[in-house]
Amino acid sequence: QTSGGPALNLRSPAHRTERELLKLALQYPQLVSPAFDAYGTDEFTAPPYAAVREAVAYAGGAEQGVPDPSGYLARVREAAPDDTVRAMVTELAVEAIMRRTVDEVYAGEQLVQVRLRAVDRRVRDLQGSFARLGPHAAPDQLAAAQNELWVLQQYGRALRERGADAL
Repeated sequence: QTSGGPALNLRSPAHRTERELLKLALQYPQLVSPAFDAYGTDEFTAPPYAAVREAVAYAGGAEQGVPDPSGYLARVREAAPDDTVRAMVTELAVEAIMRRTVDEVYAGEQLVQVRLRAVDRRVRDLQGSFARLGPHAAPDQLAAAQNELWVLQQYGRALRERGADAL
């Protein structure tokens, strides 16, 4: 099942970053594991990328690619729900990484950007919820939303200040 979201647009900075992170997860799983395995499909806004993320999860996660890279890619392709997703997995597994030097720093930057965008989306959703709840909201409902908002804002600040160390 793919998550809903905007159509794939490679001009979108979010989609470019998601693509890059998936390429890293398929080509250099040792650089993004185990953090990548904690990412949900909802953190990928492009449905094709969410489907690839889900296939990686069904294959046991990026951590499975560390000891057995070739078997890992075969398992991810097998876990894909259809030929379209399998083709995307193959494409991402062979496409060049957008940086000459692929290292832990670069992988950390991609992990942080995808997570930070997901946190920012959730913050916006919660702020919209406050407007919908209005002044007559149940106190426990309001308190829960405020607490989640506060936690997310703190986490977003930590990601901006400490980068991958905050993951």
